[in-house]
Amino acid sequence: MPEPCIEILATGAGASLQDAGRPGWRRFGVPPGGVLDRYSAEHANRLVGNAPHAPVLEIIQQGFRLRALRDVWIGLAGADHCSGLASWTAAEIQAGAELVFDQPGTGLCSYLAVPGGFFAPRYFSSVSVDPRTGLGESVCAGMTLASMKSAPLWDDGRVAGRILSPELVRKFAKQVSLGLYPGPQYDSFDEAGRDAMTQAVWTVSRRSDRTGFRLEGPTLMVPPSIPSEPVLPGSIQVPGNGQPIITLNDGPTVGGYSKIAVIPEQELDWLVQCAPGTQIRFSWVHSY
Repeated sequence: MPEPCIEILATGAGASLQDAGRPGWRRFGVPPGGVLDRYSAEHANRLVGNAPHAPVLEIIQQGFRLRALRDVWIGLAGADHCSGLASWTAAEIQAGAELVFDQPGTGLCSYLAVPGGFFAPRYFSSVSVDPRTGLGESVCAGMTLASMKSAPLWDDGRVAGRILSPELVRKFAKQVSLGLYPGPQYDSFDEAGRDAMTQAVWTVSRRSDRTGFRLEGPTLMVPPSIPSEPVLPGSIQVPGNGQPIITLNDGPTVGGYSKIAVIPEQELDWLVQCAPGTQIRFSWVHSY
């Protein structure tokens, strides 16, 4: 049986166990789920010698605290909110020591990895937590988590820590530029709406979560409702209030709102690191 390695003291703004998610179940109404920022999660795992998709802790902004129950290697990547371990590094944390995510930093999601990944029940072949569907085991204060391995696979006898190569480290900002593809209902929007997507500065709303990022900016003209159709992560839907919503991993698999644009898959890892208040500018990758 895997041995407990950390105790959760506080979950702060939010924390959950995530892995690569549940691809292949969308046709049954099950969202893909999984880590929001795949790049950062894979590098947190890399720092402790894991396979890229081993289960990690996804930690949202500040307030998270843990205590090491035994000497344990921890890899951290993504947002830089932990005062005791810099992001994009790994170190052995001694039994009894605490890690606190208490600094402003930049970015939204931090990813914490332990050797072998975290042990947790699997639903549809994934440990990923999705509160909306009730899948996965939620993380709460007082919970203990176990690692699948007691130590990294590499020899750590003479290593005090590990650091990701500087060229691989990502820096997150409060102003971001992202590309857009025209969405399935692009032609249903008026010229003013299409222009606003790339001419306006949009702000990530505090009402955003893992189901979707809400954008604050100009009010777009809302086309007539459409029959429900598949919705992919990165789709920008425009509901009745004219304020766009970007569907994310835990979002619905179908929807009846018109989609003006889609964010390229390779840019979603940058999008999800936009904390509330971040300003975003878009540009059309291709337009009609």
